[in-house]
Amino acid sequence: MVWGSKDSPEVYKIDAGALYEVRPGTRVPRKCLFNDAELVIRRTTVPFNYQLVAVRVFEEGEEDLADNGQALDNERAFLIGTELRFTSATVDDSAGFKWEDASEMAHVHYEFASDASSVTPEKRSQFALAVARCVWERQNRESYTAADPDEIGRIVTMVEDEELEQILQNVQIDDDELAAYEQSTVTKPKKAKKLSGPQLPPEPKKMKTGDITLSVLGQLYVFDARKTEFALVASEVALTVVNPEKYEYWLNVASDERKYVSQVIDPGMNAVFNHDFMSLIWNYFDASGRAYSFSLVAADEEHYDTMHQGMTRAAYETLNQEPWTKATVSSQDYMLDAYEEDVAMPQAPEEWDESEGSDEESESEEDGDRYDPIPDRVKTSRLAEESDETDSEDYESESEDESDEESDDEASTSGPGSRSGQAENSMLSVGYKNDRSFVVRGTKIGVFKHTDGDQMLFDTTINSIDDTHGRKFIPKAAMLSEQDSAMVLMNQQRPNELYRMDLERGKVVEEWKVHEDIPTVAIAHNTKYGQMTSDKTLVGLSHNLIYRIDPRIGGDNLVVEGEMQAYTTKSHFTAAATTESGAVVVGSEKGEIRMFDRVGVRAKTVLPALGEPIIGIDVTSDGRYIVATCKNYLLLIDTRIPDDPEGRTGFEISFPKQKKPAPKRLQLKPEHVVYMGGPVRFTPARFNQSPEGNNIEDSIVTSTGPFVITWNLRRVLGTGRGDAYHIKQYSDRVVADNFRFGQDSAIVVTLPNDVQTVKRSQLAKPTRKSLMVPKPVAKRLASPRHDIVDSPY
Repeated sequence: MVWGSKDSPEVYKIDAGALYEVRPGTRVPRKCLFNDAELVIRRTTVPFNYQLVAVRVFEEGEEDLADNGQALDNERAFLIGTELRFTSATVDDSAGFKWEDASEMAHVHYEFASDASSVTPEKRSQFALAVARCVWERQNRESYTAADPDEIGRIVTMVEDEELEQILQNVQIDDDELAAYEQSTVTKPKKAKKLSGPQLPPEPKKMKTGDITLSVLGQLYVFDARKTEFALVASEVALTVVNPEKYEYWLNVASDERKYVSQVIDPGMNAVFNHDFMSLIWNYFDASGRAYSFSLVAADEEHYDTMHQGMTRAAYETLNQEPWTKATVSSQDYMLDAYEEDVAMPQAPEEWDESEGSDEESESEEDGDRYDPIPDRVKTSRLAEESDETDSEDYESESEDESDEESDDEASTSGPGSRSGQAENSMLSVGYKNDRSFVVRGTKIGVFKHTDGDQMLFDTTINSIDDTHGRKFIPKAAMLSEQDSAMVLMNQQRPNELYRMDLERGKVVEEWKVHEDIPTVAIAHNTKYGQMTSDKTLVGLSHNLIYRIDPRIGGDNLVVEGEMQAYTTKSHFTAAATTESGAVVVGSEKGEIRMFDRVGVRAKTVLPALGEPIIGIDVTSDGRYIVATCKNYLLLIDTRIPDDPEGRTGFEISFPKQKKPAPKRLQLKPEHVVYMGGPVRFTPARFNQSPEGNNIEDSIVTSTGPFVITWNLRRVLGTGRGDAYHIKQYSDRVVADNFRFGQDSAIVVTLPNDVQTVKRSQLAKPTRKSLMVPKPVAKRLASPRHDIVDSPY
């Protein structure tokens, strides 16, 4: 590192000022600690770690007191990291700095007022940038010279200080200047490359050409990650959609002065339309994978309607590989509604009293969190990180001051155990009996116990998953059954068979040959809470079949006669779920959703395909709500038939042609994806479970990358918003998650090499700080193999 003297521990120094300690709410809320002090950035013995040190400057005679054995408070030292929340500030009408002491139990703030007569503005700005570089080095464990200058700027502006942001926009420091401070020569800073506006992706070398299918005018905004707001880029641009080849569409955005975007239209755009603001917000990823969020506000309502309909049509044809005109008018309306942000949904049932919502969220989702295409500035809040030992140095900045909170609200099973360079945790089954959960890891199953305090303890290991012939296999799916005494396993290598594992014995004891001509792709319980009964029968799916499986039949055909429904075309079924009464909802690779009142008959309702495969599906016990998971979004559907006097659902009768339900897309805000640093890939979403009937299913949980995300169903229905979610970041990707059985206050989270529980109250509204993925974590997430940590089994 070529800054500061190599022979000196000091990196940079402010020569003169005063240090104050601020303790709000105490009898002496503010006091001067050192009337004359220096502020120093000092190296530590740990590489890439630095301290901010306020050093007392002795007056005449004070040093003699120290020599005579009278102890003096000579300095205060603080580890430099994001938790320091270091900012430029005005202190007692003087320019200076503020920061926090995260090591204190109570929040203690410090202020340093620099001496204007001896400390120039240039020197203060140099000091601020030096602190930012120290923060970057501690986070990334390498020299700041490897950093993009914008990364340094983002670290500093993370603390939401406009004054410091202004300094960084107008000054740039040479390494030589920092090295020369010991000789008391402060050279004039080089002329800065002024950051006059938000960062834009590189200009496209050429725009895609083809038949123009739509063209509209509007204002273009881009999300400024430093200021957490959308910033105007151009007051007039043209947004066009071109069709270069059959069923291929591209979005082009350009003004007279510049080309901004040329990208293929696909689900990864996370496109969101908002009629109230006549806006489209979407994501754009450059060649390096960096995410940007653009917003186009249409010139008028006519331009907005043209954009909404044209983009939806392009998305439909791209995904379905068929003409838009092939869809019925009601199906077209269904799809247009799916892409609209503020689609009105029926209100929550009357029995969902306001008091039944999550208390933890009651204060954090007021009207002030209203979605706005050009949002107001978002203030950051702290969110506890994980205390995984392998990442302790990268996460120490937040774990030190919040470790007590973590110990109460999170429980991890990480601990001594065997290291495995091969297997990772892959799936989770949450039990209702004996408070056990089961995690599949390669050819093993880990068993974990929940405590009364929502803690999680490793219990035992089922060491080998073998079929009845002794052949090991890695399950494709695992489902608890028969009052949690058994587990039904699927083997991708033998899709025509299922396996029953006796959990008390820890081995596969039965091999079920479902049908020699029917490969099973998914299974579900006969009823929502079938695992709580002794019933062995199941619902099975093949690519174009839905059928009942009864292992008691025996032999090579376990499909119940008269309880199978076949479709002549390849429907490509992917997932199924059942209600408490045994109605079945099925999702497909095309994105269609079918509702059956029972197995063995044709669907009562078929909802059109948006085009994305459905990778998971769930339904409330009464059948009122369905949540279907696609890669980039969730679809929430109210199945109740409008104006039906009997209050029936689409499971019982078909929806009228012109009254298909308006689907609500639950998705991440495109601007939040910018912070998360990569495309969205949701895990199958689940409702909380309430088999006793004393709690209503009113929560949804899913995950993407290292983030666990929840939606409050009551609030989604009450506001019409799909973006009101709570979130928590982990130090590794989340492979599976679900609510603890029978409640929604605790969530079981499975990481590749760890299993944890987290209280739902620990999830918070998303902010820049809670969403930004630390660089070491991002590197690990991007690699084909993740770091292996100690696992309990």
